[in-house]
Amino acid sequence: MAARSPITCHVLDSSCGRPGRNVPVKLEILNTAANNTWGGLATGITDSDGRVGTLLDPSHQLVAGIYRMTFQTSEYWASVGVTAYFHPYVQIIFEVAPGAEKQHYHIPLLLSPYSYTTYRGS
Repeated sequence: MAARSPITCHVLDSSCGRPGRNVPVKLEILNTAANNTWGGLATGITDSDGRVGTLLDPSHQLVAGIYRMTFQTSEYWASVGVTAYFHPYVQIIFEVAPGAEKQHYHIPLLLSPYSYTTYRGS
């Protein structure tokens, strides 16, 4: 298997059963030494399959901590002509536990205009 980013994501528009294409995504880590501020790690845009597999270089070593992934859903809804929606962006906060830094983290987002669901993917 080819090397991949240690953190990847996927957006699925569950209201129509299609990938969430061209969704801007930002990945950050919580810096507890700097008054709990968020530090940017990477940005990307979902591809035609709704995925971002290149957020971080495959050689990037994760550190234990709290991470936040922000999906700019308002831009997605505008691109598909949806004007009524509830969440202009979705933030998913997750933890990389001590001892689990070498694991892969896949963050799926199942999206509809008035709700979303997420889970730890594989």
